[in-house]
Amino acid sequence: MNITTKFMFTLALAAGLFFSSCKKESTKEDDQTPPVEEKGYSEGVLISNEGAFGAGNGSISYFNTKKKTIKNNLFKTINNFALGDVVQSVYRGKTNTYTCVNASNKVEVVNSKTFKSITTITNIPQPRYAIEKNGKLYVSCWGNGGQVKIIDAATNIIVDSVMVGSGPEGVAIIGNKLYVANSGGYAKDSTLSVIDLTDNTVSTIQLNAQNPAALVVDKDNNLWVLAKGGVIYDANWNPIGHNPSKLVSINTNTNGINKTIDLFSDKHPSRMDISKNNETIYYGTGYGFDGIFKINYNDNTAPTTAFIAGSYYGFMTNKTNDNIFAFEASGGTNGKLIRFTANGDKIDEFEVGIFPNGGVSKRKM
Repeated sequence: MNITTKFMFTLALAAGLFFSSCKKESTKEDDQTPPVEEKGYSEGVLISNEGAFGAGNGSISYFNTKKKTIKNNLFKTINNFALGDVVQSVYRGKTNTYTCVNASNKVEVVNSKTFKSITTITNIPQPRYAIEKNGKLYVSCWGNGGQVKIIDAATNIIVDSVMVGSGPEGVAIIGNKLYVANSGGYAKDSTLSVIDLTDNTVSTIQLNAQNPAALVVDKDNNLWVLAKGGVIYDANWNPIGHNPSKLVSINTNTNGINKTIDLFSDKHPSRMDISKNNETIYYGTGYGFDGIFKINYNDNTAPTTAFIAGSYYGFMTNKTNDNIFAFEASGGTNGKLIRFTANGDKIDEFEVGIFPNGGVSKRKM
């Protein structure tokens, strides 16, 4: 091999090594970059963390169901400003995701896929829960005596307000009727408000139970109400008894009561959810309440033993696989997400935000 040939061979080898090195480096970088989910943050589970009251540190955590990882402070990380004071709930609408920020009297609107802020809807008095139908967003609000604010989902403008009972909480839509659980707020109530969505007129269902808080719909389109009851106090705020907690099934064709199931004489669960096939109802959690219980929608008596033992601040079901997401609060520090299978076996746990209370998995149509 002559000098020229040796030179050309050396040059070619060096070039090959150079490009090979570049190619390996590029592959390494690609491996380090996490793949973007096709539907972005519209998939997976969003967790609402209330934050400490008055501190303005409410947040959203994102659980990636494919990677089994948590991303905390999702809203603030993407939008560079804090979400607000007391994040009550998060809801995935048709296109956008809505976060009810209770003590900040607002609803934050983001693009579901990117989680980038679209707008802030203000003048929402103590918003609790949201639901969407036919281009309208309906938000239950404790303020102004108990209202449902109606928002045009295309413009994010409030178009109407409907008076309901005191302390409206959980909402559900069946057909063209919006059901609202009137929890009583800081007092007492024992009614559901029913809004006809054709003209926004309101009727009332009287329950044989107090302080309805949460609603779910079973596979037969019956509405289930968790009426948490409450402690009875005398004039000096000394506890003197309890209103019992109950489950009430409503026939939504007639709005009559199908059945009432007694739960506890002196305990007051505050949360309820349902399995993806709409047959198993879960209830429990809240201050002073231990355990998560479950009941089949055809049952007539409640279990006496918790399905999942433990003291939790809130919980939800992942509608893609029926895993139970239980949330532990740790005062003013970050809480925990503890995942369980549908059989009640612990899977794993993660750190989330302050006072995690619930969340949302796939969008409900």
